[in-house]
Amino acid sequence: MRCAEHCAVVANRPVATSQFEMEIHCPTVALYAQPGQFVQIRVQTGYEPLFSRPFSVFRRFPEQGNFSVVYLVRGTFTQLLASKKPGESIFVVGPLGNRFAVAQPAEDTTHLLVAGGVGAPPLYLLAEEMVQNGVPRDRIVVVNGARRRDLVVCQKQFADLGVQLWTVTEDGSLGERGKVTDVLQALYERGELLRDRCQVYTCGPTAMLEAVAKFACKHRLPCQVSMETLMPCGLGVCLGCAVKVRTADGTDYKRACVDGPVFDAAEVVWE
Repeated sequence: MRCAEHCAVVANRPVATSQFEMEIHCPTVALYAQPGQFVQIRVQTGYEPLFSRPFSVFRRFPEQGNFSVVYLVRGTFTQLLASKKPGESIFVVGPLGNRFAVAQPAEDTTHLLVAGGVGAPPLYLLAEEMVQNGVPRDRIVVVNGARRRDLVVCQKQFADLGVQLWTVTEDGSLGERGKVTDVLQALYERGELLRDRCQVYTCGPTAMLEAVAKFACKHRLPCQVSMETLMPCGLGVCLGCAVKVRTADGTDYKRACVDGPVFDAAEVVWE
């Protein structure tokens, strides 16, 4: 089920420096969006900015018919998004794309969720779904990273779920100092990532995804990556979100917006 309609902004809350959570009234997305899926948002009807932008679904409030996205104010598009007030409208298409596949049996698997910056929202929705479906909280391990403290996203929400939470920043301003792969290596050395019972899910900047994917490959851990690419249309028409993948005959390209955004990490060709 998918919608393409003007939707009312319910709230546009600042949650950190230059970081906002926008709650939107859209019953279709609120009811049907799954962890890893996204929506395309257009902020106005004119030609500037010309293209819509993809945003992962962060939280769903089905009873109210609302859902939310998290964004950082970085340029013209997100500045316009931040200026939106409750009652004003934006154009929403979604939910789009595929979802993270939860490894089975879920209750006997260590689920390792690795987030980088604004890659955290779909992983929060995944962790929330797991908790609601009865996966033991001690089997859900979240590594939430960013370059510095004010770029860490969804920290409170992960903590409120009661899952195992590791926080890491490159400058050491919050949690451990280093990169998410440093925490992954420490967890591996402690024997907490048994490869026959561990599934990695990750979303964040491409360089981080590549590093996590290579870590997983080295240690033979199954890994799903949610690719953060430009998606001008979100419908597979413009071919602006091509991801190079391995095939039986060599390599080919898939569209992140319709074939993804979630891919098997072993399938992606990192360049």
